[in-house]
Amino acid sequence: MKLRWRLPFELQIRSTNARRRTEPRRKPSPAPRITPLRFFLALGTAGVLSLLLCIHLLPNRVRVALDEFAPEDVTAQRTARYEDTNATERLREEAKAAIEKRYQLIPDAKRNAEEAVKTVFEAIATPIREKPEREDIRRQSGLTLTQPTLTALIGATEENFQKAKDVAQKLISHTMEGTIRDNEPGDLQQARRGALADPLLLDLPENLRAPVAALISDAITSNRHFDQRATQLALDEAESHAPRQTRRIAAGELVLRQGERVTQGHLDALTALGLRNEALDTMAVLVIVVMVNLIVGFVTVYLRLFHNALYNDTPRLFLLAILAVVSVMGIKIGSTLLGLPFTGVNLSYLGMMCVASAGMVIALLLSPSVATLIVALLAVTSGVVLNNELRFTVFTLGSSLAGIVSVASMRNRSDVFRAGLAVCGANAILSLLVAQIEHDLPREMWAGVVMGIGSGLVALALFYLGVWCFERPFGITTHLRLLELSDPATPILQDFRMAVPGTYAHSLMVGNLAHAAAEAIGADAMLVRVAAYYHDLGKMNRPEFFIENQSNAENVHDRISPSLSALVLVNHVKEGLEIAERVGLPPGVCEVISQHHGTTLMKFFYHQATGGVPDPTLESQFRYPGPKPQSKEAAILMLADGVEAASRVLDKPTPQRVTEFVNRMIEDKRADGQLDECPLTLRDLRAIRDVFTRTLCATLHARIEYPKETKEAKDTKEPHASGDPRPESSPEPDPAVGTGRRRRPKTPLGMP
Repeated sequence: MKLRWRLPFELQIRSTNARRRTEPRRKPSPAPRITPLRFFLALGTAGVLSLLLCIHLLPNRVRVALDEFAPEDVTAQRTARYEDTNATERLREEAKAAIEKRYQLIPDAKRNAEEAVKTVFEAIATPIREKPEREDIRRQSGLTLTQPTLTALIGATEENFQKAKDVAQKLISHTMEGTIRDNEPGDLQQARRGALADPLLLDLPENLRAPVAALISDAITSNRHFDQRATQLALDEAESHAPRQTRRIAAGELVLRQGERVTQGHLDALTALGLRNEALDTMAVLVIVVMVNLIVGFVTVYLRLFHNALYNDTPRLFLLAILAVVSVMGIKIGSTLLGLPFTGVNLSYLGMMCVASAGMVIALLLSPSVATLIVALLAVTSGVVLNNELRFTVFTLGSSLAGIVSVASMRNRSDVFRAGLAVCGANAILSLLVAQIEHDLPREMWAGVVMGIGSGLVALALFYLGVWCFERPFGITTHLRLLELSDPATPILQDFRMAVPGTYAHSLMVGNLAHAAAEAIGADAMLVRVAAYYHDLGKMNRPEFFIENQSNAENVHDRISPSLSALVLVNHVKEGLEIAERVGLPPGVCEVISQHHGTTLMKFFYHQATGGVPDPTLESQFRYPGPKPQSKEAAILMLADGVEAASRVLDKPTPQRVTEFVNRMIEDKRADGQLDECPLTLRDLRAIRDVFTRTLCATLHARIEYPKETKEAKDTKEPHASGDPRPESSPEPDPAVGTGRRRRPKTPLGMP
């Protein structure tokens, strides 16, 4: 035996028998490449999606301008929130008005004023009391002094002069401690008035009060400088912190009355409702087109890298494009029928129904991972394009993911019910959460829950309809279809049971064996069971040629040549496929049926023709045309078919004999090269062997031997009681011939 690696981490077995196969080996899957058909399919998909997503940007029917009179009544078709720009602007102005102007302290203002007053008194108080020149005093102090002021101060007595000096210095120091802003003339006037009314002046003689007050008034100056930059920053900050004033308009509420003057508030409401597009936004259209093309390109690269089988299957790519386009088109059609714009709450429920149902169909027909990617991109992209609607993105993405998870592992009809519960429950929870975020009223919140549950039920109905519409045209086999085919009341199975009851019973047993083995190795148990039910349909055309259907004592094969018998057996596979295609069996089932014999040698007729002497030149005439099993399911059906048919001749089926028998049957298939092209591993074969052994031990138990029977009666009845129609030395029958009920001529051991 030679070991060979065919797939990563899967050890394959290949026979090194002297007889080498001359038929061509299975060709590897072609490397994924971009073909013109796929390129134009991607380009067309991007174009259609771009068109659908740009429809809401077209100019709408409501055309009004500010201060015009409304030509007709406009009613809100949905509940929406919008910003009242006038109210927001008023609030911003109020916030800016509350901001005080920013000033900087002039450091030397107080000291300069005090120095000016001091300079005046020092200039007047010279050692020689001579009359100083007014211009010299003005130049030294920087003050504008009148002649009466100087004359009064110069003519004062020493005591009064000193008192005037003290009062002036205290008065200027006290006044300059206040706030005197340079851009507010009132501050300077108020400071001067305050100095004139200061009680300190009452300590002076009456003739010096006015001169000192005039001196102080002349010395007072601004001590705060206006900071324009800091003020502007404060205004901007106040404006940014002012909350936007939002308004809420309920569905059915009158937005604009006929003949009413249009205000900015009306325009804001119409814009929020999507009813006011004055012209086509070229830049928005360009952005959407670029975004959609990038997304389609990304999906193409993703499929090429991680889903080669899907990428190389152009019909299924076309199905993926159809489902993506239909989901977006469903939103458009639904919004049009309901009179809704392309934003808002109602659109979110439409997204739940359309995108979620498309995602579930993709998950069941193509791939759950691809479905997850598609719905995520559709939800995010559409949410961004359609006015940045949070509801749409959250509802659609959450609902779609719940649906994909619930249908990805669908195996029976009860799973459909569970999927409905999952989608409806997810929609209800999302409706509650988003309602809290959007601060909806309680009535709207519970209405949203009801709408979410309703949209989930509609999504499930659309999913079922989509699977029914696309499954057969695109040749996809789903478990829902397999469940229908497994029903014994199916017309073709009814005809099969009536025409070939023995083969029908054999098919049921093969189905049980194959189903258990498929579950043990993680293969598609439902597919292999259904294929087992239908794998021998071709025996309906000539039931008398298969021994399990012969009720008389004559074996038809005794009257014809071995080569003709082999031809009849070979044709039952071809004729079975013709019947399967005529009744509309899925391609997956037909593929397994066509491979369930592979290129197995019909040993019984081959040895009849050669007389027990191997003849390589005749061997090809007694082999099935194939192909060999290409999948785990086909290989399991081949092994189960052979084991079940041959197990009918086991004498005294003890666990040890059953184990040896199953090992020999599986080893014969492996040594004959029948498992070379399927992905079964050594671990899989061990699991299949164990399952077959357990099942057969439970089925082929020993029969009770009645003590009162005579030897002759026992010899007559034992074959029927034990299920052993032939002597112990007789070999296993060919599975295609049937589960032998009559004696055949003895052939070499192991050669049916």
